[in-house]
Amino acid sequence: MMEFLSTHWYQITGVVFGLIYLYLEYKANIWMWAAGILMTVFYIVIFYESSLYASMGIYVFFLLASIYGWLSWMIKHRKAKEDNKDSAPIERMPIRRIILVVGGILLVSVVLVYILSTYTDNKTEIIIGDSLSTSLNIIALAMAAQKWAEQWLLLIPANIISAALLFIQDDPISGILFIVYFVVSIFGYRNWVRLAAEKQS
Repeated sequence: MMEFLSTHWYQITGVVFGLIYLYLEYKANIWMWAAGILMTVFYIVIFYESSLYASMGIYVFFLLASIYGWLSWMIKHRKAKEDNKDSAPIERMPIRRIILVVGGILLVSVVLVYILSTYTDNKTEIIIGDSLSTSLNIIALAMAAQKWAEQWLLLIPANIISAALLFIQDDPISGILFIVYFVVSIFGYRNWVRLAAEKQS
């Protein structure tokens, strides 16, 4: 047991911070960004050791996006207080943004497939899955910074793809975490839609 803990401590710590992040994200709590920053450090190492380089890249991006998201939410919350509101509300994504979101996912996926095909020796299915989950996460992060409920609709497939890839790459601990992410993402979407509806009522 002690040998397992000493060998996998960073994975276990990453799981703990991941669960804290997931809970705070579900609650739309601003401290989710702080937990995300801490989780990021561990998952950069985890994905590197699993040879999931695009997913590792997303966590480098996630570190920067978490800082941006935290600042963005702080500004929105400050503005809400100035308007005598408790907090900045969750919103629904404007329909006109759908083409931009889909285009962004496709563009990032194609670029990542090219990069990973050129510079890594991973199997084609790993490269495609890694690129797709990464592109979904990148666009979802940008949506989360805007407090759009639809960010969860990208995280749902991204999490199940990541779980499958981690199991294939012999990292069941992280794979199980992403299955939990997948399930909670479904409930997270429903909760954020409810929070957005409360704004309109």
